[in-house]
Amino acid sequence: MRPWSHLKLPLLWFRRLDLSAQFLIVGGGALCCSMAILGGWITSTISASTLNSAAKSSSVFVETFLEPYVQDLPADGAMTTERMVRLDGLLADTPLGERLISVKVWRTDGTVIYSTNRDLIGRQFNTTDVRRAASGEIVASYDALDNREGATERATGLPLIEIYAPLRAQDGEIVAVGEYYEHAPWFAEELERARLATWAVVGATTAGMIGILFLLVARGSSVIASQRSQLDHRIAEADLMAAQNENLREAADKARLDASEANEQLLARIGADLHDGPIQMLSLLTLRLSAQQEQADDDQDEPGAGGALIAQDVLRELRTISAGLVLPEIDSIDLRGALQLAVLRHEGLTGTKIAVSFGKLPRSSSLPLKTCAYRVVQEALSNAYKHAGDVHTEVRATVSKNRLYITVSDCGPGMPDGERSASAREQLGLAGIRNRINALKGEFSIEPRQGGGTCIGVVLPLN
Repeated sequence: MRPWSHLKLPLLWFRRLDLSAQFLIVGGGALCCSMAILGGWITSTISASTLNSAAKSSSVFVETFLEPYVQDLPADGAMTTERMVRLDGLLADTPLGERLISVKVWRTDGTVIYSTNRDLIGRQFNTTDVRRAASGEIVASYDALDNREGATERATGLPLIEIYAPLRAQDGEIVAVGEYYEHAPWFAEELERARLATWAVVGATTAGMIGILFLLVARGSSVIASQRSQLDHRIAEADLMAAQNENLREAADKARLDASEANEQLLARIGADLHDGPIQMLSLLTLRLSAQQEQADDDQDEPGAGGALIAQDVLRELRTISAGLVLPEIDSIDLRGALQLAVLRHEGLTGTKIAVSFGKLPRSSSLPLKTCAYRVVQEALSNAYKHAGDVHTEVRATVSKNRLYITVSDCGPGMPDGERSASAREQLGLAGIRNRINALKGEFSIEPRQGGGTCIGVVLPLN
């Protein structure tokens, strides 16, 4: 059996109590232990004080009778038979003899020279009480008959006070030690009354202090319960607000994505309208101007040719704008395919060749992420072509730590500071890149490229 296994159930029961009950039990137990120690100390102090008072009063009376018989002891320290007989008669014929159970006279070396029990005379005992009395101290004890020379007195079973007192010669020198056992039923009664009174006071004080402790703990428990209720209420409110904030955040994310999708649909509709409206009309106008140019005379060629050229330039520009606004079908392709499609369309429109470096890209990506990546590459390549012309341009795409990194760099002269010299169309394009990236909580940067040129960097979270 384990040493503390018997405490397992009480400990489990104690842990199930609330904090105030635990504090009350521990505090009350500590208080009871402290008051028990205090009560024991007070009782022992009163007992020792009462015993010393009784011993001093009795020793003075006894020394008056015993000291005359040790004033002129012989050199060997033995007491004559005549003096022993006189002492026996003195103790037998006086009221003191009725209170004394036995009397002994000791030499200072621990040898008994007189005793009411003749068997002890001449025997030597090693007793601390005799040495203390021989040094001038009065030694008293109650019901402490554990020495060998007190076997006779111990056999009586009576409440006894054992007293050792020094016996002095006429010059004041201690020549012997007197020991006597006093029958003290009165002392037992007085000691019992003192104990009862002490423990009654200690018990009443302990009960009062426990009552005060209970009131304090009860009030503290009430305050703690109230504060805990308020705290639980505030926590519930905080949880509710957190849930509302989470719902609002999700709604805001959805709104951003919906706005981005709506913007793409709007751009596609504008591109389609341009293609189906002005572009068709300009195409018809170009055909008619070309036909008129073939039938005109040499004097009329210049105006007709000029109109045809202007119409062709406008048509080419509108087709470029329309192609840039219309979003291709990228829902069925992966992220790598969307990026490659943006590069291929730019190469087809401008006749340039773009260097491509794609790392390991995920096969499954959300439509908003693919759309944003496609538009970023498309706009960045368009800006690079407008600023740098037909120079070396490179597109890189990698994934690290669940984030997509896209860079588009060129070796041109670089963009003017603050885009001050850029056209409204170009400024709108960069602003569109930033807005798309912010909608997906990404990062955008445009910096000069080391060695000349411009580098556009984009970081997009995959989720």
